[in-house]
Amino acid sequence: MQKIIISLLLFCFSLLYGNVHPKAIDLSVSNYTIGQSLLEYEDTTATMTLSKVRQLSSDNFKLLNKAVASHPFTHSAFWYQFKVVNKENSALSRLMVFEPAWLDSVNITVISPKGQLQTYQGGNIYPYSQRELDHYLINFKHDFEPGISTVYIQVKTRDPFIVSLSILEESAFLTTQVEESLYTGLIYGGIAAMLFYNLFLFFGIKQRFYLYYVLFLGAFFVMNASYNGYTFMYFLSDQPTVQNWLQAAGIYLFVITALLFSSSFLDLEKYHKRLYKITAYLIFLIITIAVLTALFGGYHYHVMLSIIMVMFVSIYIFVMSLYSWLDGNRSARFFLLGVASGLIGAIITALTVLSFIPFSYMTYKANDFGMLIDAVLLSIALADRVKISLEKTRIVEKESRTDVITGLLNRRAYSEMSFIEYQRLLRHQRALSVIIFDVDHFKRVNDTYGHDAGDYILKSVGSIVRGVIREYDYAFRMGGDEFLLLLPETNEKQASLLAERIRLRIENKKLVDEHNNKFSVTASFGISQNRKIDTSIENIVKRADKALYKAKERGRNKVEIMV
Repeated sequence: MQKIIISLLLFCFSLLYGNVHPKAIDLSVSNYTIGQSLLEYEDTTATMTLSKVRQLSSDNFKLLNKAVASHPFTHSAFWYQFKVVNKENSALSRLMVFEPAWLDSVNITVISPKGQLQTYQGGNIYPYSQRELDHYLINFKHDFEPGISTVYIQVKTRDPFIVSLSILEESAFLTTQVEESLYTGLIYGGIAAMLFYNLFLFFGIKQRFYLYYVLFLGAFFVMNASYNGYTFMYFLSDQPTVQNWLQAAGIYLFVITALLFSSSFLDLEKYHKRLYKITAYLIFLIITIAVLTALFGGYHYHVMLSIIMVMFVSIYIFVMSLYSWLDGNRSARFFLLGVASGLIGAIITALTVLSFIPFSYMTYKANDFGMLIDAVLLSIALADRVKISLEKTRIVEKESRTDVITGLLNRRAYSEMSFIEYQRLLRHQRALSVIIFDVDHFKRVNDTYGHDAGDYILKSVGSIVRGVIREYDYAFRMGGDEFLLLLPETNEKQASLLAERIRLRIENKKLVDEHNNKFSVTASFGISQNRKIDTSIENIVKRADKALYKAKERGRNKVEIMV
């Protein structure tokens, strides 16, 4: 009877508190924000090595129990431990992607089923070139052996401690980034339009608050691009120290320009002299804090105070504008609807990164959304309509030039780009090569496994092609299972090497469709380079097409060149 009672109690505790040891993460699917599967340990000394951490008992680790790890500013290092399972018979290559971009140090150790250790090191204090994938988010690629592997991750950062980890295929990651790029384009494009519009207004009517508004929007760009890692990716890839300090400096610049714009827009110097002086003193105080913490306090306190300043200044500006409106300043109502929305968004984001409110995509990006509303409401309605119209036109144009299944360019885009590249060829007399290839026995796969399987093959081929071509090469799906690559500045030998690389990746790709059908495919390739006797791009394409048929005649899964 006593054993039965104890068993019932243990069962109740398991229902209440869940499993302390989460299940191994299945690598056969993409795993986004895997915090629920992580065990966490806080190293308050930030000096523990992996060997010491592995000696800890399981009681020292606690189940994170939330999708994203977040803590207030801390000097501690946090260790995360989890297991992954590869149910395949061969190694699976997966990306480990960390967000946000500002994490200082991420050290990963993967222990294979055979006990072999593989370590990786990265983060915002290391050169950008160390990253596996050219991307603003910290990422590592690892080939997980069949069976269960154990992963240990140590994270340290002087910035707000937020860790979102995803483990997924590179193609799946790149697909999600398409949506992220559209979002970033919308935010940046809208605010940039407002920035230039107000700059033109300043040059036209010489109102000072237009200039301060332009500076305010410019400061937002600096702040947002730095803490999202875009400046590191595009401008400061070899300057991690500069990148880190720019993140905090951008925040200080943002709050200072917000105060300058607010004071000018509300015309405090004329209508509220006391508020004008208080605002001027506040600007001086913020500059003093920024300089002193940079010189004597260190980066940790410098960035922590910058985020606190965002919240304080946001509240101050809202109260100041409300007071000005109640005092009879009618233009203050537009300020309340406009700039205040952006600053309230800044408060929500600041509270999120300080771990005072739960982390979510909306709370983390609240500053971006608020700033977009800010830019729209403080600019004329016509500019907003023009922006939306241009954005829709851009999306429609992109969709009309993109193949829906593969994400590559389509035949319409080929007609445009091939003409442009051939005209460039005639002017500069440089090499241009064409690769044409198709999937071997594609109709047989369609007939055997269905059209969904065929679409899956085409998507996989498109992903492989995007992963190997250069940024100035063109990849088209011409129809059916036929693909065409247009390669500027490329001779037939270089094109042959590229085609062989694609051929091998297609051949070695293990495909599993949504119905769990397992199969593999091959492809045949034809190549041709431009000649002096050519009169159009179609002459090159026809030779490449002949080379493709030659490859098929010789047994398929080959690369042939038509000289």
